Amino acid sequence: MGLLDAIVGLFGKKEEPAARSPKTEKVKAAPQVYPSTFDQVPEWAADLDQSHIIQACVQHAVCKFTPHIEYKKIMSARPGLDGNLEPDYEGVACDCGAIKNFGRQVALHDGYVQSYRYVTLNHIYACCCDKPRKCTFYSLATGQDSDLGKRQKRVGRA
Repeated sequence: MGLLDAIVGLFGKKEEPAARSPKTEKVKAAPQVYPSTFDQVPEWAADLDQSHIIQACVQHAVCKFTPHIEYKKIMSARPGLDGNLEPDYEGVACDCGAIKNFGRQVALHDGYVQSYRYVTLNHIYACCCDKPRKCTFYSLATGQDSDLGKRQKRVGRA
């Protein structure tokens, strides 16, 4: 019966491939730059020339995680019509220890697979140079620091 089944399998009716299950759908990759909801420009940056904005942001930074601010041109993974990669973000961006450590956790919370690596200029104005408590990454990092401190105090008392 095995030989007959093999012959029928070669010349017989072709079976259609199984439909894709919902679990195997493509998961969207996160943009590398965290989308900021802040839009206010501080007064010290309002009349500032764009060539000096990075130095001014570094001077006004108040975050304890030492933001590394620079001009970035971040390319996407998809090629354009000319065959070159398309730019995903172009402008002033910032990274720091909090973003490096908690970028994946925030991206997973937002429904993405790939971690965030940078924040935009508006986020720099609102969080790095004004009130770090507004920053999601800062909140997660300081919460982890306080948890670690509590554990170390408990171990020290025991």
